[in-house]
Amino acid sequence: MNIKSIKTNLFIGLQYLTARKKQSLLAMLGVLFGVTTFIVMVNFMTGVNDFLDAAVFEGSPDITISPQPDLNKVMDDLDLDLMLNPLYDLDKIEDILEASPNVRAYSKQVITPAIFISQHVQLPGAINGIEADEEKKLYDLDKRILSGRGFESFSEEGNIVLGTSLAKKLMVKTGDSLRIIIPNGNEKQFRVSGIFSFGITTIDNVRTYAPAETLRSLLEQEELITNLHVKLRDRNNIEIKETLLNRVSKIGVEDWKDNNRTIVAGNKVRDVLTWSVSFALLLVAGFGIYNIMNITVVQKRKDIAVLKTIGYKNTDIVFIFLVQSLIIGIIGALLGAAFGYAISYLISVTPLQAKDFIIVDTYPVNFKGIYYILGIFFGILTTVFAGYFPSRKASKTDPVNIIRDI
Repeated sequence: MNIKSIKTNLFIGLQYLTARKKQSLLAMLGVLFGVTTFIVMVNFMTGVNDFLDAAVFEGSPDITISPQPDLNKVMDDLDLDLMLNPLYDLDKIEDILEASPNVRAYSKQVITPAIFISQHVQLPGAINGIEADEEKKLYDLDKRILSGRGFESFSEEGNIVLGTSLAKKLMVKTGDSLRIIIPNGNEKQFRVSGIFSFGITTIDNVRTYAPAETLRSLLEQEELITNLHVKLRDRNNIEIKETLLNRVSKIGVEDWKDNNRTIVAGNKVRDVLTWSVSFALLLVAGFGIYNIMNITVVQKRKDIAVLKTIGYKNTDIVFIFLVQSLIIGIIGALLGAAFGYAISYLISVTPLQAKDFIIVDTYPVNFKGIYYILGIFFGILTTVFAGYFPSRKASKTDPVNIIRDI
């Protein structure tokens, strides 16, 4: 087709489009609702996944290295100190970690069971004894602090930092005293120097931080290291796990997938549901446009016969009807993207009370541009296909048969 033919065919297509305003509007609304729903669902579900990932994985190690106890020795000796098996071959482990380019940071831990006693409540739990300088490289606790101070408070003797859910159970706040009793019977009075929240109660309900040196002194084991937490540059690359297991004996190594199987599985299920339902909605909108274009072709059979008798080719007929579906798709998709953003924004500022599992003020929503581009692209693509098949059918119409039926 030359430029003149294109202009003429475009004019005819626009005339057909405006001649049936209700049909065109219904088709456009189908695309609009399809793209809107697609964007809202993807924004919301990926927002939930990203929030859970940030809360859980930013507050948890990617790799956890712990001692593997000798089960025969445990059966022979029921001393409570066996609960605190030391991590041996520490130098060898550190050499392996420092040689790996994927290891971002690691922190040595002294983790011990404990009894927490406040003025009102007594609860069992565990304390993470850490080296503040090392732990800072793993977690940015400062942005998680709700009150008081974080790791920097450990420069002063007798401070402890609690997760917000645990602090509420103990009925303590920043500045309150908390007595800690450990398995060997030793006890110490701590001062709550800070309260933090990672946003997930499974972390905030149990996580406590105290200086490792203080715990070693209470445990009367000056060189004790019970665990080693590792953060990776690429969390999905866990080759270091196999390296550690192959080169160091009597250790247990767990990765983030082992520790968060439920969340990982939940993310996958939500992703499958989100994308499958979202694309299904776009397909439904496409079928609606297909039906409307089919009706338009039937209604314009006489016009098609006239056009073909005066020399219009099959490609001209396809172009005329394809123009209609393309315009419907572009306008509907753009409006759908705008409505999708507006509804997503309203959801993102809606208060959320869900403190049984997550701690968040409003619904987590993503606003990534790629989702809007995908919504617009697939919205237009479905309308193009929905308009192409009826237009191809129209182009193959024999004008003689149409005129004979008139």
